[in-house]
Formats: sequence, C-alpha cells, structure tokens
Amino acid sequence: MNNFLIKYYAIAQTNVEHFMKNQRGVTAIEYALIGVAMATLLALIFGDQNSGFLGAIATAFQKIEDAITSVTFSK
Repeated sequence: MNNFLIKYYAIAQTNVEHFMKNQRGVTAIEYALIGVAMATLLALIFGDQNSGFLGAIATAFQKIEDAITSVTFSK
C-alpha cells in the first residue's frame, strides 16, 4: 500500500512541475489582453455616431449635404 501511494505522489509531483513550467497559455492570455486594450482604445477614439470622431465625420458630411441641397434645389 505504501509503494502505491509513493508511486502516485511521484506522478502527481511530476504533473504539477510540468504544469508550472508550461508557458503556452501565458502567450494567449497576453494577446487577449492586448486585444482588449486595443478595442477599448478604438472605442474611445471613434466614439458613437453622436460624438467623437464618427460624430465629427457625420456632422461634416451633413454640412456638405446641406450645402449641395441648398445650391441644387434653391432655384
């Protein structure tokens, strides 16, 4: 019975050491964190349709459309 426990303790110890040395998952987590940071940054830069960069573009295009409409349909 004692040899049985020693054998499985040694196997468990080897598996724990292998798990602690395994670095493959760390890289995936780092890439995920970089992706989240980039998505947050882009969301802050572009904003929604009423504010931020996209809002400024929408306002500029609306002014261009109004100017073209006023020249085209005023006569």
